[in-house]
Amino acid sequence: MPDPIIRLTRRNFLAAAGLGAFTLGGCGAARRGATGTTLLKAALNGGRQPGSHPALPTTPDAFAEDARRVVQAGAGAIHVHVRDFAANESVRAEDVERVVTALRAAVPDTPIGVSTHFGIVGDAEQRHTLVAEWTVLPDFASVNFNEPGAVSLAELLMDKGVGVEAGLFDAAATATCVGSGLAPDCLRLMMEPRGGDFQNAVQNVEEMEAVLDAAEVDRPRLLHGFRATAWLLIELAAQRGYDTRAGLEDTFELADGTTARDNTQIVTEAARSIAAVKG
Repeated sequence: MPDPIIRLTRRNFLAAAGLGAFTLGGCGAARRGATGTTLLKAALNGGRQPGSHPALPTTPDAFAEDARRVVQAGAGAIHVHVRDFAANESVRAEDVERVVTALRAAVPDTPIGVSTHFGIVGDAEQRHTLVAEWTVLPDFASVNFNEPGAVSLAELLMDKGVGVEAGLFDAAATATCVGSGLAPDCLRLMMEPRGGDFQNAVQNVEEMEAVLDAAEVDRPRLLHGFRATAWLLIELAAQRGYDTRAGLEDTFELADGTTARDNTQIVTEAARSIAAVKG
């Protein structure tokens, strides 16, 4: 595994999640031009429709097998969109328990994260109620700060001891996160610029950075793209010293435009890309 890619033990991850400013993976709040190590998170499935890619995992067993392989390829954390028995996205306690338990058995030293995006339930109060019922907890959960109920959901997760990965799609969502007072307590600040144009994505990133820098938020930052911008933003993240992610959630293609075989092939190429930038 290339030296710049790190793996976080679950114990260290959980210890860090409850602290204020801390060093994660060799660097605290990553700044542009930082030279520390990089966390590569594997995003295994997202909201993709079952069957949209032959290797898209939707069951606990499939998540577990993919997790084993991507960790061997260099992933230091796993992110999944939990599915129920019908392969629909879910935040119900019983579905979260099945998936998290399977992943923990497969990669016991790797932090496991799940999505809570609004579209899974479509109602902020109901989502809050369902998450409150979790008993088997992931190590972290993503909360999109452009969504209704994001602040109260993040507070709930923090109260339960779950690390919050703040999903930031633009400067407005970033300002909401900062204005809530929760940004310094988030595990990571995840910049996720939307749209297929790389230059627009970079401008979006710089606007989010400006909000975070002005507030002097000292938390690790993760940058990633989707589809056409996925590989370009992995490289940009490495250049700016940020964590990043890769997997079938973000793209079905490799950097050369060919269809990826599976999550492992994507993570392997992402690890090589980061190593090439880091030198």
